[in-house]
Amino acid sequence: MRGFSLLEISVTIAIFGLFLYILIVLTSEMQRQEKRMPVNFMAHPEVGSVIARLRKDVLDATNPYYPAAYDKYTQTPQTLIVYTLKQSGFAETVVYDFSTAGEVHRLAFSAGAQTSEWVARGTPRFTITDFPIDQRPDAVRVQAVDEKGRLAIDQILKPRPH
Repeated sequence: MRGFSLLEISVTIAIFGLFLYILIVLTSEMQRQEKRMPVNFMAHPEVGSVIARLRKDVLDATNPYYPAAYDKYTQTPQTLIVYTLKQSGFAETVVYDFSTAGEVHRLAFSAGAQTSEWVARGTPRFTITDFPIDQRPDAVRVQAVDEKGRLAIDQILKPRPH
C-alpha cells in the first residue's frame, strides 16, 4: 500500500494547527508587551544598563539611604542620591543625575572625592519619587516616559536589609 492514510494526514494537520495557534498567541503577547513597555531594550541597551545599575545601588544602600544633599546635588525628582556599600565593604555616595534630557549621569564619590562617572545616552525621561512601604520611606519609584509621553518604565526598588 502506497501513500498516507486519512488518519496520518489528520494528525499531521492537527499538529501543524497547534504550532500555528502557538505562533499566533506568542505574536499577540509580544504586541501586548510592546504596547505596555514601549522602550525597545534591544535597540537601546543603555536603558537596561541604567535600571540594572540603579537597582544594584538601591539594593546595596545603607543608612542614611538617601541623603538630602551631597556636594552640589540635592534630592529632587531628577536627582537621586544613594549612600551605598561597595563590594569591598567601603561606603560611597552615588548620585544619579537625570536632569539632562536623553542622558543619565551616575557619579560616585568616596571620601569626598569623585571616583567615577558613567553616562548613558539615548534614554527616556526618568523621574524618581519616594514610595513608602509599610510606613518606611526606604523604597524609591523609578518611572520613565518615552518621547511620545508613554510610560516606558515603572519600577519600585527597595534596599535589602543588611
